[in-house]
Amino acid sequence: MKRNSIALVAISMLGSSLAIAGHEILLDQVAVRGTKTNEMLPTYPSVTTWIDEKDISETINAVDTPDVLKYLPNIFVRKRDSADYTGAPIASRIWGSSYSAKSLVHVDGVPISNQLFNDNTYGTPKWFVVSPEEIKVAEVMYGPYSAAYSGNSMGAVVNLVSKMPTEFTAVVSATGAMQDFKKFDTNDHYFTGQSHVLIGDKADAVSWRVSLTHQDANTQPRAFITSSAVPTPYVYLKKDNASGGFYEGASSLIHGVSDSVNLRIAYDLPSDLRLIISPGVWWGRTDAATKSYMGSYASFQTASAPAAYALDQQHLMNSVTLQSSPRKEFSWEFVVSNFYYDKNIQRWSAHLNTDGSLNTSDTGYLVDYHGTGWTNMDWRANYKNAPHHLLSFGVHYDFNKLNVRQDSVAAGQWLQAESGSGTLYSLAQGVTETSAFWLQDAWSYSESMKVTAGLRAEAWRAHDGYVYASDLGGVQPNSSYTTLSPKLSISWDIGHDWLITPSYGRASRFPTTGELYNVASCITVVGGSCGVGGSMAPKMIPPADSMKPETVNSMELSFEKLAGPHIHRVTLFAQDVKDALLTTLGVLNTNYPTGYYSYWQNVKKVRNYGVEFYASQKNTLIHGLDLMGSLTFVKSEISDTYGLNKDSLGNSIVGHPVPYVPPVRATIVATYRPDGKFTYTVAGRYQRAGASSLDNNDPNPNTYGGFSSYFVMDAKMSYQFDHHWRTSFGIDNIFNKDYFIYHPFPQRTFIAQLKYTH
Repeated sequence: MKRNSIALVAISMLGSSLAIAGHEILLDQVAVRGTKTNEMLPTYPSVTTWIDEKDISETINAVDTPDVLKYLPNIFVRKRDSADYTGAPIASRIWGSSYSAKSLVHVDGVPISNQLFNDNTYGTPKWFVVSPEEIKVAEVMYGPYSAAYSGNSMGAVVNLVSKMPTEFTAVVSATGAMQDFKKFDTNDHYFTGQSHVLIGDKADAVSWRVSLTHQDANTQPRAFITSSAVPTPYVYLKKDNASGGFYEGASSLIHGVSDSVNLRIAYDLPSDLRLIISPGVWWGRTDAATKSYMGSYASFQTASAPAAYALDQQHLMNSVTLQSSPRKEFSWEFVVSNFYYDKNIQRWSAHLNTDGSLNTSDTGYLVDYHGTGWTNMDWRANYKNAPHHLLSFGVHYDFNKLNVRQDSVAAGQWLQAESGSGTLYSLAQGVTETSAFWLQDAWSYSESMKVTAGLRAEAWRAHDGYVYASDLGGVQPNSSYTTLSPKLSISWDIGHDWLITPSYGRASRFPTTGELYNVASCITVVGGSCGVGGSMAPKMIPPADSMKPETVNSMELSFEKLAGPHIHRVTLFAQDVKDALLTTLGVLNTNYPTGYYSYWQNVKKVRNYGVEFYASQKNTLIHGLDLMGSLTFVKSEISDTYGLNKDSLGNSIVGHPVPYVPPVRATIVATYRPDGKFTYTVAGRYQRAGASSLDNNDPNPNTYGGFSSYFVMDAKMSYQFDHHWRTSFGIDNIFNKDYFIYHPFPQRTFIAQLKYTH
């Protein structure tokens, strides 16, 4: 506690000289945070932050889109490598990266968040929809304080705003990243190359752009094979300090090749209407290999088999927008978007060959997501003619369909087989739908005070659920809920550039299909055995109809000093969640009362609260030196349960911290622009490890499967040759920090880029 107090004082002093770059809007002499980048979306009423295209290009080693958010306070993208097509979800100020459904990501108001899962395995936003070169600004709101967004905004809302050309535009870039990774008996170089072309133009009533990206990525191991079968020099201690045997080898060595094409066409119609069409397609081919530390693959063939696979993907993302002129007293837009898994097949064999390659003559498995996807429809409107009021309102509908099938395929056929051609091994299907109406009023109560109040009404239902695994399966019951979510935020300009903003938001976060439709296995034992007579306890289907939506109550009190381009802020925040959805342990099978199953359950109450210090300043000490710093402390705890929620020892989890929530997070960025050509940036990212399980038993966090504390320094130098050419060179993880966030994360990586802009 003493160290925390010292750190609080230090960052408070820092706040007098640091700030984060941004823009300030004055409306009726009330300072309002947020950039008005989308005239159809209401301005965020609470704490926000953002980064613009200039800082993205000049200060961040951005290989791909998730890197753009790298230094924004309290936004962490769990990107393990550049081929992390399915495992790069967002973590927010309060929630960790294993809760992907507790944040929202949009591109130009179109959701790209994965609406089917709430995890760090499949819940990644579809980042391919926009490239770093297309982004005008990335902006973030922390918490569910706007009625325009669903309860998935309980963590954060990220909106990536793209730019349309006003004249002929061409951007060509080549990016290379080289990592030197050394861990146990793995010692190798891993190279990622990316090329990008962006072309666009505007002629009369039509503007358009097309973006093409090709990437070829090689990665460090994402995982390790551990067992006691064969001793190696590399002893494995688990995160709880229990013996795990030895590191037998590295696995999930990824070679990923991806291509994406995104087109955006805007056509100005008569009557001040605009039609925007945005089709996109992404192709990915991933080959995962293994490496034995035992000198051969003789004892490695079965244990490592699932980590060697081939994955073929083709994903489609399309949206259509019809909007009126934002300059009118009554303006509106209608947006329809769809994401579709046209192809997503992963294949692997039951055993490997003696050299570690895939065994095509053995029995194999394939998982297919074809038919999975989601559709969103939004009608939004603004009415500006009411005195001192700006009314915003809208109607929302989403349809989310899960269809995941796994087959067991006979020897010699699995590498070419199509889904359904083998023996059904497992199946997960289901649909969720949400209909909503929302209303929000920004009322300029006086010259110094603005009140934003809103209400969101939602009706949700889940249906057509079916789960099958081996000999266990059946139709899942339907369920439905209706909710009301009020919002209130007050911005009070007290003078001398100070703005005080209390905010309150209530929200409902509905279960995803991935949380509803799954199979659970007995994974731990308390005072007995998972099995009887030598056989394991059978798998069970959790009762999906008993799963309730999360009820979120969020509060925030922000003190900001807004002086031109400088911002100094202290924010107190708290969030109580009733019926929080967490993966916890419970007794599903009464025939095995000592066997605990891990599955999604409602925890009666979870509480998170803390303080955030955030500051930025331009031209600090010398002209051209910009500084930014942030520091956040979070206290997270499970306050109450329904009695079934236990840890692996059978104890109540009341009082335990919520897993994956970092108690301390910090960023610091220094950028120096001595002239119009050179830009130098040095940045640091710190995160203190929180609990990685409900047991809260992590004495050895810096190990495979653990969650380490880490401090990583990055640097970048960019040089603008002329109006067209820019080059940059950077290093991520300068001091080669070796750390785990369950998986081993990249070590020192060198990044270079050459870009031509016309």
